[in-house]
Amino acid sequence: MKSHFSKVLASLFLIGLILSTACSGESVKAPVGEEKEFISSTNTPSTEKITEEETPPIEQKTVEISAQPYISPSGSFQITLPKGWNCSETGEFQVNCQSPDQSAELQARITATGYELVQEAFLSFAHAELVHAYSEIKGYVEAERIEEDGHLTVAANWRDGDVYWQGTDVFFRSGETVFHLKTAAQQELSDMYADLFIEVAESIEIFPSMLRESQLYANRITHTAPDTFFEIDVPTAWGMYMDAATVEKTIIEGFLSPDMHASVQIAVYRRGALIEQSLKAEKTLEIMRALYGYDLRVSHDKALPDGRERLEWYAANKDINGISYFDSYGSSLYVLSIVWEETTEEIYLPLLEEIAASFSRE
Repeated sequence: MKSHFSKVLASLFLIGLILSTACSGESVKAPVGEEKEFISSTNTPSTEKITEEETPPIEQKTVEISAQPYISPSGSFQITLPKGWNCSETGEFQVNCQSPDQSAELQARITATGYELVQEAFLSFAHAELVHAYSEIKGYVEAERIEEDGHLTVAANWRDGDVYWQGTDVFFRSGETVFHLKTAAQQELSDMYADLFIEVAESIEIFPSMLRESQLYANRITHTAPDTFFEIDVPTAWGMYMDAATVEKTIIEGFLSPDMHASVQIAVYRRGALIEQSLKAEKTLEIMRALYGYDLRVSHDKALPDGRERLEWYAANKDINGISYFDSYGSSLYVLSIVWEETTEEIYLPLLEEIAASFSRE
């Protein structure tokens, strides 16, 4: 593991130094994430304007690794972090660090997946996490990608305001987990931090057995359904898609597990006229059968205290089980469904029930 990190990160930092990547001229937003913000009270940037001729040379600061490794609260990984950096935890599985002057940062996170993902599912996991992290950054440009069995390394450049950044995301599979190390520095200082980031990567130790009873796909993001009917928390590592063609007048949003054996789907039907009680159940079944098969059979129907109805169902041709929640509001109807394959029920049903339980109305 350590030799892999050393080889990959060293080559990518070299690539970053010799490649010149054009970035968008538009201002961009900082990456979206749930980590805590670090604010340093030292080295506050001066507001005084400096011309290009007057710009002083970059001071080469001393950056070094800490003497003792950091151990995550879950005990699932340890990593030696940069000395003197501001660090904080996000839950049991993630640590974020930032240099005192905010010119460099890193994030280390481990995710329990329930079982070891095959390569295709592993790459889907990584792709979804990258989309989640960088989709709001308009100037994001991927410079290099290295894929190996159980490993993915992506080097990229982007711009945050007037500051150019260079970073590397490394994902690797270890048993029933995926570990993600993200390192980044302001582009003009990237060579100063290169060796430090390699040392950090080489220090990583993973203990997958510590997560066997842990929450799966614990890193979640709150998603708002179309027309802001409700919110639910979905895993950042589950890929999102949208479909406006399968069902007339209906927008469908889906979130797929990396192995495509489980999903969460939201369907919002806009009628344009008031939806009567008699039409609500009829239209819901029509939408569900269009999505999951016309052999779909409802095994249990229950009215909930908040006005929704809950349906348990099975579709034999696709060999899938599901639970759907539906309700109407004015001229619109929504259906929230959690879906899983029979063979993966033990792995995914508890996670899907967590997602369904995160439902909250706007």
